[in-house]
Amino acid sequence: MHMTTEAAVPTITGTVPPALILAAGEGHRLNGVNGGSPKPLTMVLGLTLLERAILSCKEVGVLEFYVVIGYRANKMIPYLRALEQRLSVLIKPVENPNWRKGNGSSAISAAPYITRPFLLLMCDHLFDPAILRLLLTAGTNTTDCLLAVDSHADRVFDLDDATKVQLDGDVITGIGKERVSFDAVDTGLFLCQHSLFDALEIAQDKGQYSLSAGLVELIRNRGFRAVTIGTRFWFDVDSPKSLGLAKKALLRSLSKPDEDGFVARHLNRPVSRRISEILVRTPINPNGISLLSFAVGIVGAVMFCLGGYIWTILAGLVIQLSSIVDGCDGEVARLKFQSSKFGGWFDTILDRYADTAIVVGVSFGYWLAHPHAAVWLGAIFALTGFIMASYTKKEFVIRYQSNPPGGLFARLIKRDARIFAIMLGAIVNLPYEAMLIAGFLSHIGIGLMLIKGHRRTA
Repeated sequence: MHMTTEAAVPTITGTVPPALILAAGEGHRLNGVNGGSPKPLTMVLGLTLLERAILSCKEVGVLEFYVVIGYRANKMIPYLRALEQRLSVLIKPVENPNWRKGNGSSAISAAPYITRPFLLLMCDHLFDPAILRLLLTAGTNTTDCLLAVDSHADRVFDLDDATKVQLDGDVITGIGKERVSFDAVDTGLFLCQHSLFDALEIAQDKGQYSLSAGLVELIRNRGFRAVTIGTRFWFDVDSPKSLGLAKKALLRSLSKPDEDGFVARHLNRPVSRRISEILVRTPINPNGISLLSFAVGIVGAVMFCLGGYIWTILAGLVIQLSSIVDGCDGEVARLKFQSSKFGGWFDTILDRYADTAIVVGVSFGYWLAHPHAAVWLGAIFALTGFIMASYTKKEFVIRYQSNPPGGLFARLIKRDARIFAIMLGAIVNLPYEAMLIAGFLSHIGIGLMLIKGHRRTA
């Protein structure tokens, strides 16, 4: 499963409900990869499953959590207390001594604490927070329970183990793992009313303790509807194989198809994702990675100043490495839910300083062999193009409240392309000439943006 671009989800209005997270199970199938820890504490790219669930909810404004625990509750309670402090949220541990009976018994154990609509999710599901926004938006004017469903069954890793859903329009008419006929798959993400607890109680009076049994009772009262998620990302982690696939799917979801240029998409991202996979296991934060990328770029710029073919080749490779690492700050920020407005701004500023240093380094190295004033005129020409290309794109967004025009030229003037061009120029000992060409293309791209902007205004 992978994340793709979807239509914008409406902004959530009103009070965001609390979240009930089921985290009571043992997860014995994961014992071989998590050292026997409770399943919620299984690490996935720098965060535990439970922390990912909470942070995904926090992305849509949820600050109040009820976490049902059972297996090794004595270890889970201190962890939840520490997590509450670190994430600045409210977490109420709810112990379920009957957790072995089924996840329905875990859900109903929170009934005494929740008196209003609530999100319900499983701690072992990874998902795009936008799915929660869909549920919250759909639940604005309804008293029904809602389930996020995936109609693309071919994306599901273990379809045999998945809970299938039968639909009549958006009304859920059947649910269960053994269904042969079905229209979608249960993602384990719900927006529930107190009626769910009533349905679970009816099911348990019949000796049925699974969550699905309670949902069947909801279906009988026609109080259960589906919200389709399109192609948004989700993944159920319940085995070592699914854990490995979930990590790969999360890493693939880091791509930004609407923003990445040719080089970023086909060269930088495949490498930067591997680096980010390592960096998420370290204490370094995204701003630290931005500084690291900047430092590598400065090293490359200094190497260009030294002149000579060997130093020039090494400099080209180093600035390309800097360009690759430049993608890691955003990737780590998204993986660890550490994105911030300051972080994006900080990265942009460092990129402009690094661009300036690289242009000066390339030009100085060329000037050593060609000591003419015209060399520095060329440097000013290229640097102005690089800086103005970035500035013009950002101003376009501000002025027109939309992304700048796309197309071939728009991708050619992106930073990944010009750094790559200078690197190729360095390999053939023509970095200055490659820099001038990249600068010329930048000025052409700026002109095209101005023309298209004028046409929008006219």
